[in-house]
Amino acid sequence: MSEKTSVFYFSSIPYNFLCQRPQQLLREWRANFADSYEFYYVELPRLSRFVARWSNHRVQSLKSLILNQHNHSEDAFVLTWAGATFFFHRSVVRRTLSRRCGKTQMKVAIVASPFWEPFVSKDDFDLVCYDYMDPVELYTGPYPAQERHKKLLGKSDIIFVTAQTLREDALLIADEKDVLTVSNGTDAKFFQMNKNLSEITDYTMTAKKRVGYMGSYHRVDLDLLYATAQALPEVDFLLIGPFDREYKQRRAHPKPENVFILGTKKYTQLPAYVQMFDVALIPFKPSIITDSSDPVKVYDYFTLGKPVVSTGLRELKKFDDGHLLRIAETQDAFVSAINVFLKYDAKAWQESRRQIAMQNSWLSKATIMIKTIESRIIQRPCT
Repeated sequence: MSEKTSVFYFSSIPYNFLCQRPQQLLREWRANFADSYEFYYVELPRLSRFVARWSNHRVQSLKSLILNQHNHSEDAFVLTWAGATFFFHRSVVRRTLSRRCGKTQMKVAIVASPFWEPFVSKDDFDLVCYDYMDPVELYTGPYPAQERHKKLLGKSDIIFVTAQTLREDALLIADEKDVLTVSNGTDAKFFQMNKNLSEITDYTMTAKKRVGYMGSYHRVDLDLLYATAQALPEVDFLLIGPFDREYKQRRAHPKPENVFILGTKKYTQLPAYVQMFDVALIPFKPSIITDSSDPVKVYDYFTLGKPVVSTGLRELKKFDDGHLLRIAETQDAFVSAINVFLKYDAKAWQESRRQIAMQNSWLSKATIMIKTIESRIIQRPCT
C-alpha cells in the first residue's frame, strides 16, 4: 500500500459535466502533487443513478447503483446493485477506504455538496474539508440540504469558500472554524493556446460586432438578453452552452434575428468561440444564488482580454472600474455598457484583464488548498 496522503474529493457535479472547479482542481492536483498524494474523484448521484468513480490517474467506474427510495436514517439509503438490495451507508465508504488506503495512510475528505455529509465521518477521515462553492439554496433533492450543510460546517476542519457571501454564512454558523476564501480561477495557457485552433462552422463571421455568453442558462436572464439584442440590431449575440427547450419556453420575448444559439461545445472549442466576442456577458438574474456566485467564466473571458458586462453580482464589483468590467443594474445600463466597450477598448485594459487571469490560475487555487491541508496535517498531534 502507498504511504501517500489520500485525498477524496466528494464532488457536486459529475466528472463529465462541463469543466468546472471540481475537475479543474483535480487536474492540477494530479499534475503537480502526485508525488505526495493520491487523488480520488467521487461523483454525486446523477438522476436515478449513483455512480462512484475513483482513480489515481484517470476516472473510471467503480460501482453503478440505482437509488430506489429514501426512507431510512440519515446515513442509509436503499439501493439496488446487480439486482441485489442493500443499505448504502458509512460502511460502504469505510470498505472503500480500507481497499484503497493503507492502515497508516492519511485520509482527507474534501466535500463539495451537502449531500455527502452523512457519509463523511471524522472517524473515517483524518481531515474533513468543505469546498463551499455554491449557496445551499442551489441544492435540491430528497434530502435536507440546509440541515446537512450546517452539520458539514460543524464537522469540517477547514472551510474553503469562493465568495464573500458564503464566507459570511459559514462564519455565522461556525465562527470558530478556519474559513479561507479560495475564489475560482482559469487556465489561461489553455485558452491562449486554443483560441485559434477550432474551426467555427455554425456561425459565419461578418463585419458586425459580436457580443457573447458562454455557459449554462439556469441563472441567465433571457429576457434581458433578448431585449438587449433587440436594442442593438447591428450587433450579433452568440450564445454558447446547453440551451434546451425548457429555457426557450421560459423567456417572454421571441428570439431576435441577431441572436445565434450555437449550443454546447467541447471544452477545447470554447477558446475559439470566446475569441470571436468583442464583448463578453454575464447576464445573471438577481438572486441569493447569483449574489453568492464567483463565475468561472469571468476569469476565462479575461484570459483573452475580453471586456465584460455583467448584472449586479457582488463578487464582480471588485472589477467594476469602467475598464476591466462594467456592472449594469438595468436594461438601459446593460445596453449602454456594451456600447461603451464596442466603441473603445484600450490595449492596456486588455492586458490588465489577462494579468488578472494569470494571477487566478487553477494551479494557484489548487496549491493554496493543498498547502492549507498540509499545514493542518502537520499541526495534528501524534497518536
